[in-house]
Amino acid sequence: MFITRNMKMADAIHHNHLLLPVINRLGIQLGFGDLSIEQLCDEKGIDIDFFLMIVNAFLDHDINKTMKLDNVSVEQVVVYLKATHQYYLERMIPEVENRINALIQHSDIDQKQFLLVKNFFEEYKHEFYAHLKHEEQSIYPYVLEVNQANKIGKLEEDLLQKIQNEPIDSYAEEHTDIESKLFDLKNILIKYLPESKDSYLRNQVLNALFKLENDLNDHSRIENMVLVPMISVMENELLKSC
Repeated sequence: MFITRNMKMADAIHHNHLLLPVINRLGIQLGFGDLSIEQLCDEKGIDIDFFLMIVNAFLDHDINKTMKLDNVSVEQVVVYLKATHQYYLERMIPEVENRINALIQHSDIDQKQFLLVKNFFEEYKHEFYAHLKHEEQSIYPYVLEVNQANKIGKLEEDLLQKIQNEPIDSYAEEHTDIESKLFDLKNILIKYLPESKDSYLRNQVLNALFKLENDLNDHSRIENMVLVPMISVMENELLKSC
């Protein structure tokens, strides 16, 4: 179901409760009554086109066929992506870690095998944090620099070098390793750990990992389907002006 401006926000949540952290990152908390999405966005001062783009991308709709990227600001996209990073660091990664620790502590079989899961997750977490840091310190500042240069119609020499050496398209390839390692971690839990009398805790770890994966897919879609195309167009326009 495609989310529209006239839909009640409560109906959108009933359709997919996984939208809850997404709307929280956009500045909306529960307790909104029967307000429509447009009414609620007006009340909260949220750009309706931007809101619809984010939630429909999360639901894996092809937003490029239904929405105009020109209606969305680069600054808004970067603010949302940074809020997503904070959510991962403060909520999702600690949740997965806590559930893995609980699984190890209460396992009725050889804990050494479960420690392999913990060690694998620690490696994944290290790479994941490094990826977020790279985005925060390198990619997003570059994106904002290109956006600002495009606004004023002026391309400085140092930015020209950046565009020529590392255009935004090269950034879109960086998510593959992070996604594949998360898949490998799920596979270990699903296929290779021995049977246990209590499957509840293992299922809890898997549920947290699937939830993280779903949110990361949304994060990648926003970057690859919205941010990268917007900046790529700006890069080309700036290069033409040289």
